Amino acid sequence: MPQIAIIMPQLGESIAEATIVEIKVKPGEEVAADQEIIDVETNKAVMGVTTPCKGKVDKITAQVKET
Repeated sequence: MPQIAIIMPQLGESIAEATIVEIKVKPGEEVAADQEIIDVETNKAVMGVTTPCKGKVDKITAQVKET
């Protein structure tokens, strides 16, 4: 199965950065397409970041409180 990196999407025109507040999955877990895997906080709101496709989490390279 190919590896697909999940990169923080552009959250809005006026949002320059976001901070990870929760990681909802662990390495080895199966995920569905469009499943929320992390929550990020901007200066306006907390929002979820979703997977682009189904698969299995290989590794997590980001940490909570990372921007």
